[in-house]
Amino acid sequence: MKVNERWKELKEESHANIQTKKEILNRWIQSIQTEGHSGNIKENENFRRFNYQSTEKVYKEFLLYAIGRNIDKYHRFLHEKIRK
Repeated sequence: MKVNERWKELKEESHANIQTKKEILNRWIQSIQTEGHSGNIKENENFRRFNYQSTEKVYKEFLLYAIGRNIDKYHRFLHEKIRK
């Protein structure tokens, strides 16, 4: 067993870094932006689960899903359902 003697010092430094006003604002903004997309995917599209389990297949499935969403968004933009 090995004990990191600087662990407490590094922990305090890390905690001080994330408690600055800038970092608190960044975390707040990031949480809003992420929830907007994932909430829309889950609630409006009923996308709750992936059909596959391997990382490679999940990546490909989500990539296809994202491409489809972008095509749909572009289609709505062309037909002016989305304002510029």
